[in-house]
Amino acid sequence: MRVEIYIFLLVLAAGLGIWRGTAGERWIATTVLAGNLLTLVIVRAGARTFASVSLFYFGADALLALVLCAIAVMYPTWVSVLVSAFQINGVFGHLVKIVAPNTIPFSYAFLLRVWAWPMVIAMLSGRLFPELRRTLTRRHWPGALRTIRSDSAGP
Repeated sequence: MRVEIYIFLLVLAAGLGIWRGTAGERWIATTVLAGNLLTLVIVRAGARTFASVSLFYFGADALLALVLCAIAVMYPTWVSVLVSAFQINGVFGHLVKIVAPNTIPFSYAFLLRVWAWPMVIAMLSGRLFPELRRTLTRRHWPGALRTIRSDSAGP
């Protein structure tokens, strides 16, 4: 049941991002959707357990992390930065298993499965909560931060 809920939320988030999103959100949604499909193909083709790291899986996640980071640089929004950060977490999950092959398979599986949910939730939040979106994209800083920011601007 969790897989069906995840797929539903993924398709909803990606669909809203592609259909109603900004240019950056369209790129993020398309990349995340393509990444999930690529992961599904790799997992189905390899039929491996979480006892070892699939180099194709690791390579695909690393490539997707690079693409998402490039999108976050070109279209810097809180959604693009969060989604990129969660993808990087997934890549680090693979690296943990590569560096420490005796890692318990459950903990490796948990790391890889957990990071995907916040990505989808961030994408949905960016589209479904416009007030949150406006609040997070405002350039008005609170008083203390405004003072620190203006001091660090230099002479």
